[in-house]
Amino acid sequence: MAADEARPPEPASRILLVTAEGSIQHALVALLREHEVIVCADPDAAAALAARNDVDTVICSQRVPPATGIDVLRAVKRAHVRAVRVLLSDRPEGRLLLDAVNDVEVFRCVDLPWNNSAMRELVNAAARGARSTPVLGSEPPGSDEAADLKRHVALVVIDGDADAQQRLRDVLQPHYKIHFTSEFERALVFMEQHETGAMICAPRVGRSELVTPLKALKQSHPQITTIAIDAHLDVDLTIELINEAQVFRLLRRPLHPTICRQYADAAMARYWRIKQNPQAAWRFAAAPVLGSRAPRQLPAGLLNRIRGLPGRLVNADAAG
Repeated sequence: MAADEARPPEPASRILLVTAEGSIQHALVALLREHEVIVCADPDAAAALAARNDVDTVICSQRVPPATGIDVLRAVKRAHVRAVRVLLSDRPEGRLLLDAVNDVEVFRCVDLPWNNSAMRELVNAAARGARSTPVLGSEPPGSDEAADLKRHVALVVIDGDADAQQRLRDVLQPHYKIHFTSEFERALVFMEQHETGAMICAPRVGRSELVTPLKALKQSHPQITTIAIDAHLDVDLTIELINEAQVFRLLRRPLHPTICRQYADAAMARYWRIKQNPQAAWRFAAAPVLGSRAPRQLPAGLLNRIRGLPGRLVNADAAG
């Protein structure tokens, strides 16, 4: 059977495209013609338009004068939380990417010019996430759930900076079961034995590059949330982590205790909510990974161990 016969066509979705650039409007409307694309050039009207039309996806340019794309997507997140948010970027600065992840929780950050095939697949994945998964609330777990979370679910920190480890220990250890290490494989040994909800790590620790293992982890276990330290210093790396590892938050050194606690609480709560609603894991599916940092580049034994980590979802089959 041919590949296109084996997989049914994706249903049409409703997309809000927010951009003032005519070339982007015309190109994306033509490219995504099997979908319903609503074009908006007014940043102040975008959020209300998204909610009124119950769109599945909002694709927004980095700049929509006089606003930024982050401003627009932040308003969309408040007004129409079901919509999956995508940012079209033109060499963004680190500060913008911090906001894109920490405030807006973008699904993808697309470099210009985009790849047509990848854009179509992105839109299909966004529609699947928006239509087939529940929207997770932002409220913290209740007191009983919080007690279970603290007792049963661990948070793993991978970092070679002793000062950062101590700061995180001081802030988080009273609230969570935490494991500290400077090596991914030692973290993996711990995760094979303990339910893990979140990971705080630098993209590189010493001579070890952690981006590829993080991608492999997210591909197989989308419920585990990741907080990356100082990734924003490398724009290309940050976009890679957004798209292919679905990084949850970005931290900057020196680590601020209040922000560390806020991000850790949010990451563990996200894991807990996905655990109770396994289908929601689709909403945080990472993009297919190609190139030199694809998971298949890892040693086979390491990749199999990552894939073989216990799922620990209430109904793992529901999440794919």
